[in-house]
Amino acid sequence: MNARIRDSIRGLSNPPRLAISGLSKISSIPDDGAYKPLKWDSADQFGGWTTTDSESFTVPATGVYFASASVTAFVPADVSKGPAFRLVCVNMQATGGEREWLRSYNTVLVPSTYLTSSARGLVFATQGDRLTLRANAPARTGAWEISSGTRPSGQLNSATFTLMAPGAITP
Repeated sequence: MNARIRDSIRGLSNPPRLAISGLSKISSIPDDGAYKPLKWDSADQFGGWTTTDSESFTVPATGVYFASASVTAFVPADVSKGPAFRLVCVNMQATGGEREWLRSYNTVLVPSTYLTSSARGLVFATQGDRLTLRANAPARTGAWEISSGTRPSGQLNSATFTLMAPGAITP
């Protein structure tokens, strides 16, 4: 870092961050239209991130985070039903209620191939909020098989959250 910049809490050089990966605990996303919470295999938590169930993570500090999430799933063979795959990043607020941070919605599909659904962007969170990633397939369009970690495509099942602007406030 520049010698003239003071970072007494090391918020710039070592920010709170979360890196989660692997979805071997989930074999598929059913086509019932309901959002299924994603349960992650591993989580590297720095700066106060916590979890009790590998599904929901507690935000350690108020500020603006850079969020990036990807999930790879197998497109159903019959696309005549108009299947689609959605990935959402949800913020369950400490004050109650929830809000959708990011969404990825894929409708252009190649049958019997893998599709990676990704969402990226800046999000505002307050300390104590809970973060959950969910996926769904519209009703009666065909279940989506989640790519396992044993396949190279399964290595894309991951998400990261890094604090970019500590102490930021909403406009």
